[in-house]
Amino acid sequence: MLKQSEPTSSTLQLVASDMTGIMERLDTHELDLDDGEYDTTDIAAPGEHLPFKAVYHTVGFKEPEARVFLSSPITAKILEVERFTSAQDRFYITSQRSINKSLPAVYKIEMRHGEFTWLVKRKEKHFIDLHKELRTYKTFMKLPLPTRSHTVKRQTRNEERQMPVLPRGGEEELNREGQVSSRRKQLEDYLNNLLKMPMYRNYHATVEFIDASQLSFIHDLGPKGFGGVLYDGDTGKLHLLFPSREGMVLKRSGGHRIPGLNCCGHSRMCYRWSKRWLVVKDSFLLYMKPDSGAISFVMLVDKEFGIKMDSKDTEVKHGVRVDSLSRSLVLKCSSYRHARWWGQSIEGFIQKHGSAFLTDHRFGSFAREEQNIPAKWYVNGKTYMEDVANALEEAKEEIFITDWWLSPEIFLKRPVVEGNRWRLDCILRRKAVSRKHSKLRS
Repeated sequence: MLKQSEPTSSTLQLVASDMTGIMERLDTHELDLDDGEYDTTDIAAPGEHLPFKAVYHTVGFKEPEARVFLSSPITAKILEVERFTSAQDRFYITSQRSINKSLPAVYKIEMRHGEFTWLVKRKEKHFIDLHKELRTYKTFMKLPLPTRSHTVKRQTRNEERQMPVLPRGGEEELNREGQVSSRRKQLEDYLNNLLKMPMYRNYHATVEFIDASQLSFIHDLGPKGFGGVLYDGDTGKLHLLFPSREGMVLKRSGGHRIPGLNCCGHSRMCYRWSKRWLVVKDSFLLYMKPDSGAISFVMLVDKEFGIKMDSKDTEVKHGVRVDSLSRSLVLKCSSYRHARWWGQSIEGFIQKHGSAFLTDHRFGSFAREEQNIPAKWYVNGKTYMEDVANALEEAKEEIFITDWWLSPEIFLKRPVVEGNRWRLDCILRRKAVSRKHSKLRS
């Protein structure tokens, strides 16, 4: 019996191209006319707290194994609709509003998920683009492709295909306050209904739409975004927000200040642009490769950290330059608004959460003096090694070892009265066996 051959990438491309005509004839606002019950639980979702070791198990953004969300629900609320007279006014406090059709409204959306709260900004076209992407995904899932993985997906997701309707509307209708409020409510309901359905919530386009990634909800990795206070006109309350500063950007190669890392020099002809997912945290920023999920580079905040957004500094029309002692990283954005949003977000976040690393400290140290921290004085190495052994025994996720010269046969507790129990290699072996998913790094 001949084995059935797997479809090649060229075959899938032909199928996708044949679907283009079908997609254009479908209604761009509706995926399904019937209403259905929305799933509010996701059995395959991870626990309430993602462990720190998840940073070592990231996969490609489009892979179904990508674990992003907690088990708690996600909610969205549109707090404000921004309409300004010019692009520059979006970044300065003004009371002047506009009905200029050339400047589409920007919806300021508050997202809540577990202990995390952050802010995203989206235009009407972003909602439409997401809806089209999910419509294509739904149609693709209906195709009976002769692969086992695709068949399993179709069987497991057969009952989740009811799709919330994206109501018709557009920028041309938002010329009165009542119409703006109505459209705001429509889009808010659409997004909340979408996020209740695991099939569409876990799709990579939806995850990117709400500025989330596999590193977003790891508690020990720091807050998701920078802090701020926003006034909600409906309730009259002040909201403490952590606007998300994650998202896809174009990163320019080079810029390293360490000799040997710039292979092609500093000529413009040597530059290349790569698509990367940028993540900003309290004392560092990093970017990931979307195709593999690998963390490519980590930039630490230091005394030379700074943000430049002028075209003379970035050498691109809509760019942001992030400087530090180790690198000058240049990012290219899609628009003036996008570049300013990134630059001001990173700068405001670092000034609030990473200010301790921006100045010199005693003895030229990068770290400031701290008060009331757990510390202990040691007279010799005996009690120190005993405490190290006890700490290794209590490790729950990760053991990280750095040393000039490490001997795995060293006994951490002396005199030796329990055989090899407190020998370093035996401790590490015991921890690896007792916790199969533990991470040992040196």
